[in-house]
Amino acid sequence: MDTAVDRRTETSAGDVVVLVHGTYAARDADEGDDWWQRGSQAWNGLRDRLPAGVELPEQGRLFHWSGENSERARIKAAGDLLTYLMRFESEGRRYHLIGHSHGGSVIWHALRLATLQQKSLDSLQSWSTVGTPFLHHRTRGAWHFANIFNLVLAVFLLRPAVWTLCRFVQLVGSAVFGYDHGVRLPTDGGTGWYAATRTPALKIVEWLGVPVTETAEGIRVGSFDAGGGQSFLEYLFLSPEGWLILVVALVAAYVYLNLAVFLLSPVLESVRIRKEKRLEQNAMDAFRGRWLGIWTSDDEAINGLRATLDLSISFVARMAPRESVLFSDRLSLISRPYHYLLAPVYNAVFRPLLDGIVRSHVVKTAQGNNRPSAEVVAVSPVPIHQDELQQLPVLPEWLREQITDKANRHARDIAPKLRTLLAEPSFATGLEAFGAAISGQELVHTSYFDHAEIMDLLAMHVAWGRGDSNHLVRIGKQHADLLSWLRQFKARMGEGTIARSTNVTATATRHRPRLRRRTPRRSAA
Repeated sequence: MDTAVDRRTETSAGDVVVLVHGTYAARDADEGDDWWQRGSQAWNGLRDRLPAGVELPEQGRLFHWSGENSERARIKAAGDLLTYLMRFESEGRRYHLIGHSHGGSVIWHALRLATLQQKSLDSLQSWSTVGTPFLHHRTRGAWHFANIFNLVLAVFLLRPAVWTLCRFVQLVGSAVFGYDHGVRLPTDGGTGWYAATRTPALKIVEWLGVPVTETAEGIRVGSFDAGGGQSFLEYLFLSPEGWLILVVALVAAYVYLNLAVFLLSPVLESVRIRKEKRLEQNAMDAFRGRWLGIWTSDDEAINGLRATLDLSISFVARMAPRESVLFSDRLSLISRPYHYLLAPVYNAVFRPLLDGIVRSHVVKTAQGNNRPSAEVVAVSPVPIHQDELQQLPVLPEWLREQITDKANRHARDIAPKLRTLLAEPSFATGLEAFGAAISGQELVHTSYFDHAEIMDLLAMHVAWGRGDSNHLVRIGKQHADLLSWLRQFKARMGEGTIARSTNVTATATRHRPRLRRRTPRRSAA
């Protein structure tokens, strides 16, 4: 047995289950009514089902993240979660992770980051994702034309930025050490790209009233005269002209530097994403045996994000002359030739381009995909886009029907709440009241934890992860269907140790007819 396992065994603290909420579910308080908060119905239900020696986090040790619908926010939260988990690793304390919605994405990002940083996470016993829509990205190749173009242009923009900063330091140094040469720019190389990047700053300085003249010694900026009785230090730091020159120089360097960074960002991000994709399989191989995925085919978040992949709505209208309906339309007759000349080119070339840009922005906003050079090509309830994992078993049909039927019953109450919203004198007030009235049970995606069977599955997976066969036997006597489904899922993930080492299946099967839970089907009436 390795030292990591020895350290875990010797610790007196029990296992801890870390709960990670999803998008828009962030709360400042540890206590509340949300499923992941202390004292909530889901919290108490899960706590009562956990095996002996397993507990939920103590007050003040719950994990919080912003809950924003943003890849940046999720990746930042993953880094914070990994830091949070390293405390358990250093203590040798075993832990389990449960994430709902994009909370599961945060967990997966953290596991990929751990793989990237070569952290084995020996104390992680299990991780479960509930209704998680995993976004699968694609990026351009390292030698793609766009990357090469951005890289070359960024290098050209870095040159004037660095040159301007060097000139700024030289000017300040000359003033401090008493060299009264004034502000002069060399004329050599004053053509081409160098002139194109220098000219805007000179024009701005000239427009602000600072004289710019060409001399045999170079381009002279400002009216400083070494024989005028004023030192260059006083001119540069005590006169309006001097301050204008310094400010314009700094702003020019800052602008060029930001443009270069703007161009470099997608290049660096595409390289990073490709590296992450190469490590993704390694992360899955390392942690797949400890994973449980819970979802149904009716999950609105997963299906809704999938729908964004094929969004075909047009956002930019075609250019066409308006019919003469309103009185003012008669004045538009004069622009008919203009429309007839430009409309074909606009509709055929510019409109599809603009429409694609707007559609891409809308889709990425809905996906929370604000990562440069990243395009979402698939959405699935499994961490990696692999044919083998796409065939993993979803929840049993009877449980799926139970979850959907309950959500449908609660959804019938939405109409009166919408009527209340529309009756409010202020839409903002009505919207706030509507949001407060919605319980979350109206959607499948937000109602998983309202079902005892889901809580039982999560507790069984925790017991499976820590090798607690006795707890599994006890639960299996009451929930044979769920235990059978869990065994099937874990077998597909290549993890069947508990099932092979105990007689759980046989024990559970004897009790199956008496305690099986099933929601009866309803007639169309």
